[in-house]
Parts: sequence; C-alpha cells; structure tokens
Amino acid sequence: MVEVVKHAGITEWRFASVVSRLAGYTASAFLTSSGILIDTGIPARRRAFASLLTSAAVRGVIITHHHEDHAGNVSVVANSGLPLWLSPATLQLVNDVAPIRAYRRYTWRSMYPLIHPITPFDPAPMQLFATPGHCADHHAVWDPPTGTLFSGDLFLGVAVRVAHCDEDPWQMMASLEAMAALQPARMFCAHRGLVLKPTAALRAKATWIRDTLDQISTAIARGRSDDQILSDTLGGESVTGWASGGEYSRRNFVRAVRKRIVAP
Repeated sequence: MVEVVKHAGITEWRFASVVSRLAGYTASAFLTSSGILIDTGIPARRRAFASLLTSAAVRGVIITHHHEDHAGNVSVVANSGLPLWLSPATLQLVNDVAPIRAYRRYTWRSMYPLIHPITPFDPAPMQLFATPGHCADHHAVWDPPTGTLFSGDLFLGVAVRVAHCDEDPWQMMASLEAMAALQPARMFCAHRGLVLKPTAALRAKATWIRDTLDQISTAIARGRSDDQILSDTLGGESVTGWASGGEYSRRNFVRAVRKRIVAP
C-alpha cells in the first residue's frame, strides 16, 4: 500500500504493509520539488518504491539512518545509478545488514544489503546534522531556504513511551534541542508526516524525556523495582514491548536510567 500525499513543495510517499497498517504504522519518504528524496520506504513495498523512483524526477537520495523502514530500499537506489548521501556509519550498516527480529520482519520485512557501489551525492544547500539518540547513525535533514526539517525518527511524538534497547535518551534530548534551535518553519516526521509548530513540538518532547528520566531516577533512589517503576511512571508495558521481546519497549527507559546510575 502506497499513499501519495502532496504538501507545498514536498511529495510524501507513505508506505505500509498489511501488518503495519493493521498495527497503525506507516513509514514515509519525502521528495522535494528540487528532486531530492529523503529515505526509501519499507522493503515490503520494494516494487512500488522502484516504480515511483522511475517515474519521479529524482536527482539524488538521502538516507537518515540504517533502520529498514528508512533505508529499506537503498539497494534499489544504488541499482538505479542515482547518487546517494549516507553517513559512513550508515553505509557500513546497510552493507552488512544485521538480522532483525520477527516482529520487524512481519511489519516491514528484511532489507536487501547494499552490494553495488554508490555514487556520492552532495545535497547542498540542504544540510545534514548528526542527531543521535534513536540510533548512533541517525541524521536529520535541514533545508535552510525553506526552513524545513526532515526529522527521520527524531520526533515521532511528544510522549513516546517505547524505546529501542540501544537508544540513548540523553543524546535524544540534546538532538531535539539542537534541532529546535534551528526554529524550523515546518517539520516532516517519517511516521507522522507534517508536524505543525515543530519548534514547540521538539522542545516539548525534550522536556517530557527529561521529566520522565528524573521521575525514574527518583524512583530508583527510593528503592523501587523496575516492575514498580514501569507501572507507576510509564503505565506498564506496551503490546509492542511484549511482541518485540523487550527490544522495543517501555522497560528500556527504566533500564537506561538504572544502567547510567550504576555505571562506574
């Protein structure tokens, strides 16, 4: 399933599989009027992506990070001969694709590794900012002439209670605040589309994370167990947390704080 959504100067390609649609998840790629495509959609819609890529006036592609719902069709881009921008860390991860758990395979499917050489792409005047937190190789895309921020998975929502097991919420706060300092006029999130009042939204998320981490830290200092903190602070575990075996769960917030407190 692919939905094409038109915005001022931006075309959004919104991808979903049968499973992701049932779960309420979509993943978008964004094509600017100047022919720059940000991200590549999900492997489950590889053929649809290839068709869109062929029919659209794309002159270069940017990959925000290595996860399969963003870099899922990077091999299609490389095979087409279009130039690519991705960070060295992302390039390594899409060359040597790690196995993913069943819940991700069912939702997005596994991506093909990038085995063809790529042509480097210079997306100027767009700028790429390292915005770690969601993952170490995450980048946000900033278009100064239009004041547009393509946030990848930096935002997702204000009170997002689930996190990957390798996320760093302190880095996330710093990245959110850095992008809010740009004062974007508009922001496109890969899973929410156009976000209104992006500066306020980015700062609100940073504040929510900070407050939540403070609450967890206080509870740990008072001797509360992880299960008690999970219930009292985050409302218990989510369905996603159970389905992912804890890889993408609310408990990861508690684990991150406890690990930071006990680290030498």
